Amino acid sequence: MDNDENKGMLEENTEKLSIEEKVIPTEEIVKEETIEAKVVNKEEEPKKHSKQRKVIFIVCVVLVSIILFLGGIVCVNKMNPNAYKNLHVLGMNMSGKNLEKIAQELNEKFSGYKPEEKYNVYQDTESIYTIMPTEIEFSINIPATAKKILEFGRTGNLLKDNIAIMKAFFSKVEIIPEYNYSQELLDEKLNNIDLTLKDRFVDDKFSVDENTKKLIITRGKSGNSINYEEEGKNLVNKFANSYVSGNNDTNITLAIVQKKPIAINVEEVYGKVKRDAKDAYIDETVSPIKLVSEVVGFDFNVEELKAVIEKEENKAEGKVIEFDLKVIEPKVKLADITYKLYKDKLAGLTTYFDAGQAARANNLKIALNYLNGKIIMPGETFSYNAAIGDTTVAKGYQEAATFKGGGVVNELGGGICQTTSTLYDVALMANMQIVQRHQHGLPVGYVKPSLDATVYSPNLDFKFKNTRKYPVKIVTSYSSGGSLNISIFGTKEEVEYDITLSSSYIKTIPFQTKYTYDENMYEGEQVIVSKGVNGYVSEGYITKMLNGKVVESRMLSRDTYNAQSQIVKVGTKKQ
Repeated sequence: MDNDENKGMLEENTEKLSIEEKVIPTEEIVKEETIEAKVVNKEEEPKKHSKQRKVIFIVCVVLVSIILFLGGIVCVNKMNPNAYKNLHVLGMNMSGKNLEKIAQELNEKFSGYKPEEKYNVYQDTESIYTIMPTEIEFSINIPATAKKILEFGRTGNLLKDNIAIMKAFFSKVEIIPEYNYSQELLDEKLNNIDLTLKDRFVDDKFSVDENTKKLIITRGKSGNSINYEEEGKNLVNKFANSYVSGNNDTNITLAIVQKKPIAINVEEVYGKVKRDAKDAYIDETVSPIKLVSEVVGFDFNVEELKAVIEKEENKAEGKVIEFDLKVIEPKVKLADITYKLYKDKLAGLTTYFDAGQAARANNLKIALNYLNGKIIMPGETFSYNAAIGDTTVAKGYQEAATFKGGGVVNELGGGICQTTSTLYDVALMANMQIVQRHQHGLPVGYVKPSLDATVYSPNLDFKFKNTRKYPVKIVTSYSSGGSLNISIFGTKEEVEYDITLSSSYIKTIPFQTKYTYDENMYEGEQVIVSKGVNGYVSEGYITKMLNGKVVESRMLSRDTYNAQSQIVKVGTKKQ
């Protein structure tokens, strides 16, 4: 190899070596960059921790400020003895007022206030009952309402209280008042509403016919009812609105529920019907003497009655079952030992009816038969419902017109209130003590105003007490020509008063006309479905005279009889 050739190879190797020395491995570069980054992070780390400490400090300051602020609010609220800001009740601003001032303002506006709105109770689209807040003694409870206003924001829970107070600070808070009402009267009204329902359910029921000596069982039927608790709440809420200015919603629509009848329990029936016979006797150890009537005994076989009830034909709703009772006669009857005590007629009254209304006349005759011969002992209270019993088909009653829910409907036994009213007047004239009497809702024509009495078992009854020394007996008569008579016989005492009854009209309540529309009649045509009858307010009086001189004169009652609306059907069919 020559020198030039060696020289070239040397230069080539030197160039390669120079290139190799210049190329640095990637791993070494990364290591160097990482080392440089670590150096940089170590320089920035103190700055980062410093920023975090500043944020934490600011947050702590804010939290402490909020706590101090809330604590201040709590202290301020706790120191405030009056009502908080923006508290309103029934349109009255109570902000900043103390308990005495709140009660004073409520008293000035509502003490003695009695809402006079009449609320119409509807079943579907038909009004079946009317009720007023005063009928359940509904009123605002002023002390409780005042206390409720002052206790707002003072329940004891600091967080909830102060949140409520803060909300009230920025917006109006309406305090719902507390109210008073009679739960007993409310339940009574709900019961009356329930009884007025169309197609109402009826439980199985039973009664003993003392005349025929039969046990009468009437199977119930499914039908409409109401939820007493829910409807009670609805009524109370509606009445509460009567205190709100501008409230015009006086309609209440019932939420009708379906209810099945409850079957009778034969063992319970046996416990109530089964009784031993008792002899009549006179107790002469007391003054006045005490006459105790006989009691007819009854008995029956429980298993036989169960078998009768379980018969397929006797399971039908509304089925009337007559079951013969075993009669146990007493040995001594009151008529045998007191027949001389009913020789004097103490009082009597004849009233008249339309003999052409056959069903009503039939019902009157049956009711009079049940009243006839009833004996009331001294100190004993006579109950009309107990004497008459249930008005059933088995007893011969028919459907006839009767007042119910402010209108006229047909029901079994309709019209028998004429016997109640007649007996009421006779009992007054015989100087008996009236224990229970209810007026009709609409005017009647067979006795004078405010001298009537109505019954509707089991809620409405007519009762009087024999306050005389001797027993009395009810004697009735019936004329198919259209009259009936009820008298009370007994023994006249040393002092007997001449008693007269009277009445007077106070004011008239004009009837209103209601229109119904009939698409089958032409426009312009009208038909009076039922005539209107004016109502009125009246008073009844009793006057007692002795030897021609008035010894007592007083008002028996002041009654309001609602007008009966005139119903007119109007045609809507185009000519």
